[in-house]
Amino acid sequence: MTSPSRRRGPEAATAQVSRMLALVPYIARRPGVTISELSDEFGVQQSQIVADLGLLMVCGEPGYYPNELIDVVLDDDDGTVSIAYDAGIDRPVRLRPEEAITLTVALRTLADMPGLVDVDAVHSLLAKLESAAGEVGTGVAVTPPEAAPALGTVRQALSEQRRLRMRYYTASRDDVTQREVDPIRLLVVDGHSYLEGYCYRSEAVRRFRVDRIDDAEILAHPAQQALWIDDDIPEALFTPSADASSVTLALARSAAWVAEYYVADVVHGADDGGSEGDGELVVRLFGSDDEWLVRLVLSLGGAARIVDRPDLDTEVRRRAAEALAAYGP
Repeated sequence: MTSPSRRRGPEAATAQVSRMLALVPYIARRPGVTISELSDEFGVQQSQIVADLGLLMVCGEPGYYPNELIDVVLDDDDGTVSIAYDAGIDRPVRLRPEEAITLTVALRTLADMPGLVDVDAVHSLLAKLESAAGEVGTGVAVTPPEAAPALGTVRQALSEQRRLRMRYYTASRDDVTQREVDPIRLLVVDGHSYLEGYCYRSEAVRRFRVDRIDDAEILAHPAQQALWIDDDIPEALFTPSADASSVTLALARSAAWVAEYYVADVVHGADDGGSEGDGELVVRLFGSDDEWLVRLVLSLGGAARIVDRPDLDTEVRRRAAEALAAYGP
């Protein structure tokens, strides 16, 4: 059995190579840039930037003699970086046609969703991209998804800084609750729009998927200003704590996507020769609570098998039997 590895942790080698190829021309045009600035620009930890620079120092032109390697000058005193020799990598990486199309589609989609981003900035970037890419993507038409019914009300509440009363559906519990929220900002995470605000029911800052908000109403009460706002936009809304609910699942090949989509540790892969069923991917999955885990396993049908939680296995079987009984003889 291999040691567990968090699927959302180590990045793909292609992502690191792409970033390193972009680092060289970026630093060459900004000698003296700091590690912190590079971390912010490329969206990775400072330790990862330092590791990338260390790897760049052993890369260069064929022959790989000392005078043919990329010469990275790292000042340990003030944390600045310069490139003394770029080994011919003096131009930014050009977008491939499929990359240009992907960015064009994403930007056009954002441009049709006012209120979430600076639309003028999006159109400016889109014009530059289409100019650089030539005819690539000019024939792409994007039809934006229908806006969530409550999105207009949420935007108005944010603009006017007034409290919002809403009915909210929590999918993990299959429950509808009434809430009053002081809105803080709108976020787009994993392709969904979220309202971040102080929830008086939870007495804490919470994030609500806008398409799950029903009957939103703006109240006369002014929204209280948040004492502190984290400017970072999370890559995923759920981060497991030390006491988070978890279960080990054996996933059939058809359900292997679960390990990529949700927060999970891989116990062993389908080709590792583990002790579980043939072709199964065994993962340890983390959830907000047991109820969420039960509902997820039910949704996967026979493509997921619980390995280490007999209590959850019993509950899944009970609910499945109830569902079948509801269909009658």
